[in-house]
Amino acid sequence: MQKLKKDFFSYDSEIVAKNLLWKIIKVWEKRWIIYEVEAYKWLCDKASHAYPKQTFRNTLMYESYGKIYVYLIYGMHFCLNFTSDSTKPWAVLIRAIKDIKTWKDYDWPWKLTKFLEINRDFNWESLENWKKLCIFDNNIKLKDIKVTSRIWIKKALDKKWRFIWKIKNV
Repeated sequence: MQKLKKDFFSYDSEIVAKNLLWKIIKVWEKRWIIYEVEAYKWLCDKASHAYPKQTFRNTLMYESYGKIYVYLIYGMHFCLNFTSDSTKPWAVLIRAIKDIKTWKDYDWPWKLTKFLEINRDFNWESLENWKKLCIFDNNIKLKDIKVTSRIWIKKALDKKWRFIWKIKNV
């Protein structure tokens, strides 16, 4: 398996999100499968952290792609995102992962970060060069990706930018 390069993340967040499905995420030497993600886009997406303008909190989204973006929700939970698009402040939220060995699901963004011990120390780190967290291509091309509206947000619910691919009965 080959580690994903920065260029993988240089595209529209919808494309990156779909292409992240069923990739291998390695955190602290353990490997997981990504099976649910959400795309976020600036300007046309009021749910995006980049909307409506650049702030201290979202600077990472404006200044880079292929980076880890971790933020706090409800004052106590972290969520894991990867910045995307080389020209726009877009990102992909990692919503759910599956343990490769046990097939156990971590299907809430804040549960998976807690379990994987991901916090703000991961912010700004490169997905291409950092060793604590990286993404590998397993060369699986998916078909029949489930597309839905995003969940657990109040804005931009009309956007069908949640993507899921999960093996049944596993």
